[in-house]
Amino acid sequence: MPLFQMTTQRHEQKGTASAVPLTAALLLLLALTSVVAQAQQLHIRILNAKTNKPITDEKLNVALRVDQIVSVQLPTDKNGIILVDTGKATTIRILSNMYGDCRSRGELYTDYSIATILKTGIATGNLCSDAKPKAQPGELLLFEIPKTFIPSYPAPPLSPVPPVPVPKGNQ
Repeated sequence: MPLFQMTTQRHEQKGTASAVPLTAALLLLLALTSVVAQAQQLHIRILNAKTNKPITDEKLNVALRVDQIVSVQLPTDKNGIILVDTGKATTIRILSNMYGDCRSRGELYTDYSIATILKTGIATGNLCSDAKPKAQPGELLLFEIPKTFIPSYPAPPLSPVPPVPVPKGNQ
Protein backbone atom coordinates (compact mmCIF):
# COMPACT_ATOMS: atom_id res chain seq x y z
CA MET A 1 0.00 0.00 0.00
CA PRO A 2 1.48 3.43 -0.94
CA LEU A 3 2.54 5.73 1.88
CA PHE A 4 0.11 8.50 0.82
CA GLN A 5 -2.79 6.09 0.86
CA MET A 6 -1.77 4.70 4.28
CA THR A 7 -1.58 8.22 5.71
CA THR A 8 -5.03 9.03 4.37
CA GLN A 9 -6.53 5.86 5.84
CA ARG A 10 -5.05 6.56 9.27
CA HIS A 11 -6.54 10.06 9.29
CA GLU A 12 -9.90 8.84 7.97
CA GLN A 13 -10.36 7.05 11.24
CA LYS A 14 -9.97 10.37 13.07
CA GLY A 15 -12.19 12.27 10.62
CA THR A 16 -9.40 14.41 9.07
CA ALA A 17 -9.00 12.67 5.71
CA SER A 18 -9.37 15.87 3.67
CA ALA A 19 -6.71 17.77 5.66
CA VAL A 20 -3.80 15.51 4.70
CA PRO A 21 -4.13 15.78 0.89
CA LEU A 22 -4.74 19.51 1.21
CA THR A 23 -1.64 19.94 3.39
CA ALA A 24 0.44 17.85 0.98
CA ALA A 25 -0.77 19.93 -1.97
CA LEU A 26 0.04 23.18 -0.18
CA LEU A 27 3.55 21.98 0.72
CA LEU A 28 4.15 20.94 -2.89
CA LEU A 29 2.91 24.32 -4.15
CA LEU A 30 5.18 26.13 -1.69
CA ALA A 31 8.19 24.08 -2.78
CA LEU A 32 7.51 24.73 -6.48
CA THR A 33 6.99 28.45 -5.87
CA SER A 34 10.41 28.79 -4.24
CA VAL A 35 12.06 26.94 -7.15
CA VAL A 36 10.34 29.21 -9.70
CA ALA A 37 11.32 32.33 -7.71
CA GLN A 38 15.00 31.33 -7.91
CA ALA A 39 14.93 30.90 -11.71
CA GLN A 40 14.73 34.50 -12.87
CA GLN A 41 14.49 35.68 -16.44
CA LEU A 42 15.47 38.95 -18.01
CA HIS A 43 14.87 40.38 -21.47
CA ILE A 44 17.62 41.75 -23.68
CA ARG A 45 16.00 44.12 -26.18
CA ILE A 46 18.09 45.12 -29.20
CA LEU A 47 17.17 48.27 -31.12
CA ASN A 48 18.54 49.83 -34.28
CA ALA A 49 19.97 53.09 -32.91
CA LYS A 50 19.07 55.02 -36.08
CA THR A 51 15.47 53.84 -36.51
CA ASN A 52 14.50 52.68 -32.98
CA LYS A 53 13.12 49.51 -34.60
CA PRO A 54 13.89 46.05 -33.21
CA ILE A 55 16.80 44.11 -34.68
CA THR A 56 15.34 40.69 -35.42
CA ASP A 57 18.28 38.78 -36.90
CA GLU A 58 21.10 39.33 -34.37
CA LYS A 59 22.84 36.45 -32.62
CA LEU A 60 24.12 38.15 -29.49
CA ASN A 61 26.99 36.69 -27.46
CA VAL A 62 25.68 36.40 -23.89
CA ALA A 63 27.89 35.48 -20.94
CA LEU A 64 26.47 34.80 -17.48
CA ARG A 65 28.85 34.94 -14.55
CA VAL A 66 28.61 32.94 -11.35
CA ASP A 67 32.09 31.53 -10.72
CA GLN A 68 33.04 31.16 -14.38
CA ILE A 69 31.88 32.84 -17.53
CA VAL A 70 29.82 30.67 -19.84
CA SER A 71 29.18 32.35 -23.19
CA VAL A 72 26.52 31.37 -25.71
CA GLN A 73 25.13 32.87 -28.90
CA LEU A 74 21.43 33.64 -28.55
CA PRO A 75 19.16 34.77 -31.42
CA THR A 76 16.64 37.59 -31.16
CA ASP A 77 12.97 36.92 -31.77
CA LYS A 78 10.68 38.84 -34.15
CA ASN A 79 10.51 41.70 -31.60
CA GLY A 80 14.29 41.99 -31.17
CA ILE A 81 14.15 40.34 -27.74
CA ILE A 82 16.26 37.60 -26.21
CA LEU A 83 14.84 35.91 -23.11
CA VAL A 84 17.64 34.84 -20.74
CA ASP A 85 17.21 32.47 -17.81
CA THR A 86 19.84 33.80 -15.40
CA GLY A 87 19.92 30.84 -13.00
CA LYS A 88 22.26 31.69 -10.12
CA ALA A 89 24.34 34.19 -12.11
CA THR A 90 24.96 37.63 -10.59
CA THR A 91 26.23 39.45 -13.69
CA ILE A 92 25.71 39.32 -17.44
CA ARG A 93 27.99 40.46 -20.28
CA ILE A 94 26.80 40.96 -23.86
CA LEU A 95 28.75 41.39 -27.10
CA SER A 96 27.40 42.25 -30.53
CA ASN A 97 27.96 39.74 -33.25
CA MET A 98 26.37 40.66 -36.58
CA TYR A 99 25.78 44.40 -36.00
CA GLY A 100 27.85 47.38 -34.90
CA ASP A 101 27.65 47.99 -31.14
CA CYS A 102 26.85 51.60 -30.19
CA ARG A 103 28.43 51.46 -26.73
CA SER A 104 31.70 53.21 -25.96
CA ARG A 105 34.88 51.09 -25.87
CA GLY A 106 34.95 51.36 -22.09
CA GLU A 107 31.46 49.87 -21.83
CA LEU A 108 31.93 46.99 -24.31
CA TYR A 109 33.17 44.48 -21.72
CA THR A 110 30.97 45.62 -18.84
CA ASP A 111 29.49 43.06 -16.48
CA TYR A 112 25.95 44.32 -15.85
CA SER A 113 24.35 43.50 -12.48
CA ILE A 114 21.43 41.12 -12.90
CA ALA A 115 19.86 42.43 -9.67
CA THR A 116 19.89 45.99 -11.08
CA ILE A 117 18.44 44.85 -14.41
CA LEU A 118 15.62 43.01 -12.66
CA LYS A 119 14.89 45.89 -10.29
CA THR A 120 15.12 48.97 -12.55
CA GLY A 121 16.34 47.91 -16.02
CA ILE A 122 19.52 49.13 -17.76
CA ALA A 123 19.86 50.97 -21.07
CA THR A 124 23.40 50.69 -22.48
CA GLY A 125 25.26 53.64 -23.96
CA ASN A 126 24.35 54.88 -27.42
CA LEU A 127 27.03 56.73 -29.40
CA CYS A 128 25.22 56.16 -32.71
CA SER A 129 22.23 58.47 -32.20
CA ASP A 130 20.40 60.70 -29.76
CA ALA A 131 17.80 58.00 -29.00
CA LYS A 132 17.52 57.39 -25.26
CA PRO A 133 14.59 55.02 -24.61
CA LYS A 134 14.22 54.00 -20.98
CA ALA A 135 14.64 50.34 -20.07
CA GLN A 136 11.85 48.68 -18.13
CA PRO A 137 12.50 46.60 -14.97
CA GLY A 138 13.83 43.21 -16.07
CA GLU A 139 15.17 44.60 -19.37
CA LEU A 140 18.69 45.21 -20.69
CA LEU A 141 18.48 47.53 -23.69
CA LEU A 142 21.25 47.45 -26.34
CA PHE A 143 21.65 49.80 -29.33
CA GLU A 144 23.23 48.57 -32.57
CA ILE A 145 23.55 49.65 -36.19
CA PRO A 146 24.14 47.60 -39.35
CA LYS A 147 27.82 47.07 -40.13
CA THR A 148 29.05 48.88 -43.23
CA PHE A 149 32.34 47.51 -44.48
CA ILE A 150 32.82 49.54 -47.68
CA PRO A 151 32.31 53.28 -47.50
CA SER A 152 30.61 54.73 -50.57
CA TYR A 153 32.69 57.26 -52.48
CA PRO A 154 31.59 59.23 -55.55
CA ALA A 155 34.53 57.76 -57.51
CA PRO A 156 37.65 55.84 -56.52
CA PRO A 157 40.74 58.00 -56.02
CA LEU A 158 43.08 58.24 -59.02
CA SER A 159 46.58 56.89 -58.62
CA PRO A 160 49.40 59.41 -59.22
CA VAL A 161 51.60 56.59 -60.60
CA PRO A 162 51.22 55.98 -64.35
CA PRO A 163 50.49 52.39 -65.42
CA VAL A 164 53.47 50.29 -66.49
CA PRO A 165 53.14 48.96 -70.06
CA VAL A 166 53.56 45.18 -70.44
CA PRO A 167 55.45 44.01 -73.57
CA LYS A 168 53.30 41.91 -75.90
CA GLY A 169 55.76 39.01 -76.04
CA ASN A 170 55.57 38.22 -72.30
CA GLN A 171 51.84 37.53 -72.08
